[in-house]
Amino acid sequence: MENWAMTEMQHTRLSGGEVVQGAAGPASPPPFSIHLPVYEGPLDVLLRLIEERQLEITEVSLAMVTDQFIAYMAGMPRRDPRTIAHFLSVAARLIVIKSRALLPQVAVALEAQEETDDLVSQLQAYQLYKHAARMLRAREQQQLRAYPVHPPPIPRPPSKKLPLDNVTLEALASAMQRVVNRWLPPPVADEVIARLPFTVNDCMDRILSAVNTHRRVAFTDMLEGVHTRVEIVVTLLALLELLKRYVVRCYQETLFGEIIIEHFPEEERPPADERPTAREEAAFDG
Repeated sequence: MENWAMTEMQHTRLSGGEVVQGAAGPASPPPFSIHLPVYEGPLDVLLRLIEERQLEITEVSLAMVTDQFIAYMAGMPRRDPRTIAHFLSVAARLIVIKSRALLPQVAVALEAQEETDDLVSQLQAYQLYKHAARMLRAREQQQLRAYPVHPPPIPRPPSKKLPLDNVTLEALASAMQRVVNRWLPPPVADEVIARLPFTVNDCMDRILSAVNTHRRVAFTDMLEGVHTRVEIVVTLLALLELLKRYVVRCYQETLFGEIIIEHFPEEERPPADERPTAREEAAFDG
């Protein structure tokens, strides 16, 4: 293999053959020179030859270069920090070049890159599921197993113009009077507050009995015989409970008309897991 022993001489002599002395004069220490089987000369020239691919980095022993520099510095009467820093800079560059030459560079194909992207996406999704699992475990440990149910918004019926040609002032006054007559003043309470003789379940049974008998019944008919505000409220609660359980449904044939109650069709009921639980239904027992 070609020896680079004359490289240093080529860079330290002028074209006329005269040797150039260093700027520090005769008292300056000799410059650091490398002596390897494949090269002899300054360290900077070695780096340039390797970068220009005129010399293979794999044929250069960096351990020998380091040992020679340590021996060179040991023979110096005074250690120059600039010389050490320069050697470390060049040596680091040589280490990088040699590591790249020794370690195979695997070209990543497009398919491999896509697989890498898919793996990253899967890891990100896994982190989301892992975070959700930790939150659910924390809720379970805190016995927070109930979640609020947000029912879908009730669609508003399309607005339509009602015919009011046959509606007279006397008819409106008569309807208003019927409503006012139901709100009689409550009776004077006795000294001992007695238990109410009816419950929400009783009113629910009464509404269901009327619906089973007549198929459809007006809500005002269910207020027949009701004389107190408490009875009106309990009857309304019973109707709301039946609506919540999807047992009955209500509608109005006209604006501000009678509230009609009828059975909720079985085929239109939501799944059983979306209906009120037995614990919620038991809250109205008694």
